[in-house]
Amino acid sequence: MKPANSLRRKLLRWLLVALSALVAVGIVTDYFMALEPAREVYDQHLLKLAYNLERSLPSDQARWQASYPEIERTLLRSEQDSYDSAKAAIFDLQGRFIAGVQDLPIRAAGNDNKPLFYEAEYKGDPIRVVVFKSQSLDAVFYLAETTYKRNRLVQKTLLHMIVPELVFAIFSIVVLWIGVGRGLQPLAQIRAQINARSETDLSPMDEGKAPVEIREIIVALNSLLARLDHSLKLQNQFLANAAHQLRTPLAGLQMQLELASDQTPEDRAQSHERMLVSTRRIVRLANQLLALARAEGEGEVNKFTPLDISHAIEAMAAEWLARAYDKGIDLGFNLESAQVSGSLWQIQEMLANLVDNALRYTPVDGNITIRCMQHGSEVWIEVEDSGPGIAPDQRENVFNRFFRLDENQEGCGLGLAIVREIVRHHGGKITLETPEHAQGTLVRITLPRLQGQEVNLFELNS
Repeated sequence: MKPANSLRRKLLRWLLVALSALVAVGIVTDYFMALEPAREVYDQHLLKLAYNLERSLPSDQARWQASYPEIERTLLRSEQDSYDSAKAAIFDLQGRFIAGVQDLPIRAAGNDNKPLFYEAEYKGDPIRVVVFKSQSLDAVFYLAETTYKRNRLVQKTLLHMIVPELVFAIFSIVVLWIGVGRGLQPLAQIRAQINARSETDLSPMDEGKAPVEIREIIVALNSLLARLDHSLKLQNQFLANAAHQLRTPLAGLQMQLELASDQTPEDRAQSHERMLVSTRRIVRLANQLLALARAEGEGEVNKFTPLDISHAIEAMAAEWLARAYDKGIDLGFNLESAQVSGSLWQIQEMLANLVDNALRYTPVDGNITIRCMQHGSEVWIEVEDSGPGIAPDQRENVFNRFFRLDENQEGCGLGLAIVREIVRHHGGKITLETPEHAQGTLVRITLPRLQGQEVNLFELNS
């Protein structure tokens, strides 16, 4: 099972990484700080011992080899303890061995006659060696000492320095654990508030004295709750209106079915016609509700593609011309290439509702003109009819769901609501105007024009 993505764990992990890095740097720094003073003290002692060796030698170099064992016993060993031992090697200025330990690892002395210290290994033991030139004796002295005692001192010093740092690190971990827990308490309080709410409680949450970072989350959450509350209110209103709109044709359909068994054939034919009208109204209402739900939703069905409005109109023109001919209406087109990025089915649904309204409200021998054109950076779509028109004070109301200007006309009052939702989804706007001849209604839709891309030809009827 995948471990939970814990904010507390992430914070502690990063803080512990930083703390561990600081402790590691501190330990390394302490090591070198402890090593340097110990090295200086023991180097000075080693150099002093080398000078004592120089002063202990006789003036005659020929006697150095014979006198060295006694000097080593009385001088070098007497200065040592159970931890370390010292050895010496003496060479002349030409590099010939004179006295001491001949196999001692050596390096050339410096030309400035200053003592030179270096690290080496002798018979498996680590040693510290000092070399210097003696001007009075014309010789080069090498004195080596094992480093166990100085290393032991460094370890002890380092241990005394590390223990307080480890105690500090443990104390810091405890403080971090408590601090992170207290710092995340506002999130736990928000979780408790949310868990205590019912599924219908969408009221804003109290920001209180929450920290700035948490307050921003609460503000965003309150904004989401407000949108959800508004959406639910619209949905409840929509369901109530839909139920009301469905109740009337369903009740009429039920009544006609109940009466049909006792009616004469002539009356039964009339009832059948009324049932057919009610059924058509129910089917249209259901189709409109589905179209509205699809327009408000997301998903692949609403994906935008490049398209030309004139092609979409031409693909639907045959159906509109047939209906216009049956009603004796002159239906005309004035189409130019008008390219947009949009959902094909939504554009077709929008056009179908606009033309359907125009065909319903335009009287016999009336006129309807459908236009599309590119106007600068915009695309204009216009449907102009010679119907009764819409009063200016009613032009906003007609976009409300289930609002109808004429209750005697067929329809369910969802057409323009669907149109406005589709226009909004495409980033456009819709206006209702009075045509120049002062009769009827001019519906103008403005959509953003497709920039820098040509529309591919495709079959709109597929």
